[in-house]
Amino acid sequence: MNKIRMIANQDANYVYHMLSVARCGYDNDYGAKYRGAYPAEDLAVLKRHERLITCSGGEHWGELYTLMLCYPIAMWQGDAKSFYLEIIRQADDGEVPEQYLSLAPAAREIAVVMAKHYDRYVRDIWPEDRQAIEAHISAAMPLFENSAFTDRAEALVGCTLPAECFRATMVASVEHGAEAIDISEDQDVFGISRRPEDSFLFIGHEFIIYLLKFALRETDAFRRFETWAMTEGLAEYYLKKLTGQFCFQGAQPYADFYEQCERERSFTAAELYRKALQTKSDR
Repeated sequence: MNKIRMIANQDANYVYHMLSVARCGYDNDYGAKYRGAYPAEDLAVLKRHERLITCSGGEHWGELYTLMLCYPIAMWQGDAKSFYLEIIRQADDGEVPEQYLSLAPAAREIAVVMAKHYDRYVRDIWPEDRQAIEAHISAAMPLFENSAFTDRAEALVGCTLPAECFRATMVASVEHGAEAIDISEDQDVFGISRRPEDSFLFIGHEFIIYLLKFALRETDAFRRFETWAMTEGLAEYYLKKLTGQFCFQGAQPYADFYEQCERERSFTAAELYRKALQTKSDR
């Protein structure tokens, strides 16, 4: 059974739409297309707080990224506008959680801008974005469904996905910036600017990463940036075994290392990862 679901989510698309038009982490033709429709002073608010609301690979996760982006998309029971209005209310009523107390003024400024433009996006822009996303999903999903990719990946890695499914939330606005952003335990954000065949490889790679988070749970994997190349390379190693192709050429050295190890005998994912750690410590 295919466990990958590609989703067109209105609130996710609004959030990343606003980052793109404000050049926060993304600078592309999509943002340029809509930038002139927004007051410069509103975009300047988002740009001023760019570091707080952007992420970059395994290197940076903004202090307000989870609250202001992940929460309204994946955790809030309501639309994104109602979430941002709630942030404003809490700031005005002095009900800010202690962990965000020092960031409350910035969060309120961001929320004001994000609440202000939501209705216009939903009315005037979302229908076009949704059409483009659904066309991409229609082209890419059969590649998973017809290849038994997730069943084969689980068998190869040696574990099953802890969640019912892996949700690939597709957005129209993130070209030339961070993608594969894990906004919840079973949901990542991806763009639609690549070919469906490349989306298949990219999303497949991330599905394997989620399997590895479980398979490597008793190791230090995914807990520090220094091991990032090892886990990415391990995912690429399994991806190549499944598809005959790499998604990220930069991860190939570790993928080649794992392939060399397997010429000796079969190893579990955890054993391969530990061999990579040992080799690195021996250098």
